[in-house]
Amino acid sequence: MTTRDPGLQPERTTLAWQRTGLSAAVVAVLLIRSGIVGGSPLEIAAGACAAFVVLLCALAARSVPSARVRLWLVTVAVLACGLCTTVSLFLSH
Repeated sequence: MTTRDPGLQPERTTLAWQRTGLSAAVVAVLLIRSGIVGGSPLEIAAGACAAFVVLLCALAARSVPSARVRLWLVTVAVLACGLCTTVSLFLSH
């Protein structure tokens, strides 16, 4: 039986939060740009939600306490971003 190294799991968690934040930053920039070019306030709102996810991921990567609340806020922001994008797509067609 091998012993578990407690130092690797926090590093993997930090890297996962950084990857999530990077992908949310790309989505935020694309949504805000698309909203400005197309004149869609819902896409701008979705971009703002994605930017909020980036902020929370940056805080999570720094090991801010209250991980449960942070995870809940990220989930709500991602759902709001998806909802705004979906409504925007339905209204544009």
